[in-house]
Amino acid sequence: MGCQMNVYDSEVLKGILSKNGYSITDRPEQAELIIVNTCSVREHAEIRVIGRLNELSGYKLKNPDVKLAVIGCMAQRLGERFLKEVPALDFVLGTEELFNFPDYLEKKGEKPLIALSFSELKEIDSSPLRKNKFSAFVAISRGCENFCSYCIVPYVRGPEKKRKVSEIIKEVQCLVESGCKEVSLIGQNVNSYKDDEADFADLLSEVSKIDIKRIRFMTSHPKDLSPKLIKAISNLEKVCEHLHLPLQSGSDKILEKMNRKYNSGEYLRLVDSVKSKVENLSLTTDLIVGFPGEKEEDFQKTLEMVEKIEFDSAFMFKYSPREGTKAFLLEDDVPKEVKLERLQALIEIQKNISRRKNQRLISKTEEVLIDGKSKRDKLKWKGKGRSNKTVIISDNKKDKDLLGEIVKVRITEVDSFTLFGEIQE
Repeated sequence: MGCQMNVYDSEVLKGILSKNGYSITDRPEQAELIIVNTCSVREHAEIRVIGRLNELSGYKLKNPDVKLAVIGCMAQRLGERFLKEVPALDFVLGTEELFNFPDYLEKKGEKPLIALSFSELKEIDSSPLRKNKFSAFVAISRGCENFCSYCIVPYVRGPEKKRKVSEIIKEVQCLVESGCKEVSLIGQNVNSYKDDEADFADLLSEVSKIDIKRIRFMTSHPKDLSPKLIKAISNLEKVCEHLHLPLQSGSDKILEKMNRKYNSGEYLRLVDSVKSKVENLSLTTDLIVGFPGEKEEDFQKTLEMVEKIEFDSAFMFKYSPREGTKAFLLEDDVPKEVKLERLQALIEIQKNISRRKNQRLISKTEEVLIDGKSKRDKLKWKGKGRSNKTVIISDNKKDKDLLGEIVKVRITEVDSFTLFGEIQE
């Protein structure tokens, strides 16, 4: 459960365990080892995790030899306290200790094993077992040192640690050799990447020299989005025209309380700069409503920013207090019903903007990497355009397997979330 880094960490761990003789089953009743990788960003995510773990505990009742493990951010945050919520746990492993799982399996005694220490970043001897052969995440760094006042990530992921350019290049080259067409470079803040003299723009340039078709990245912090990086996004053909740039709030007062290190004016100037240099830019964001001290006028400033910038899409949330963060010490003074009202209003405005922006794409052509069949209609393919928008494709080549192909698609129909089209001959 959780972010792209959790997906990547799970793939790495599956690779490590497979090298140690384990194989994967999709049926928990067949498993000897059940692992849940967790997220701590919001309270709702943690409630879901506890419910799922207690549900999975039932397999231990039927077979006491089954081992149940919780790993990742929530394990790091709660540590031994997790055993009060889920007494059946055998392992509680933090965000870095999870890669030592095979060693802990050998050491396991009768008591639950808890390991939460942070260490120096080291290369992990594994070939990640990826679900998608054609599009893959590649971590370029771990941890965060921004300490936004609402965010638990720096506390559960530890200080920022960067991988060497050479190690990242090696992983991408291995992916290309296995048939991968697209890589997404990920980190808690990719913009702050540094390896000796090489910064993130230099890394993008180096990855572009590899025979990979498309390059994506996230997440970007506005305070570190440099002119050099904007130029790289514009000039490097393989880098997709999609930028995820979290705004969080349109109110300068709230941005300061969030410790975001920029104001609304600075954010707008950044957006103007990127839009002027990157043709066909798809801009997405994160937004939080109901932060402590947010008045109606502060929320209205967020709405004004959203309407002015016209994001292609947004991840929108109501504020969730996280124990251990600085904002947790503030009074959570926005009533729950007000948070919900503001969230619904924001979602509605963004839905209309997204639909309006998508309508401008009708009759235009999107370059789409096909990654599977549509969930709603198995007769149709689905994929991602360079804009990172999902495209559902009517298959006029019914006798051909298009999985993993990059095709030109003419957009014929849209809604707020999805584009629909047909392959151009």
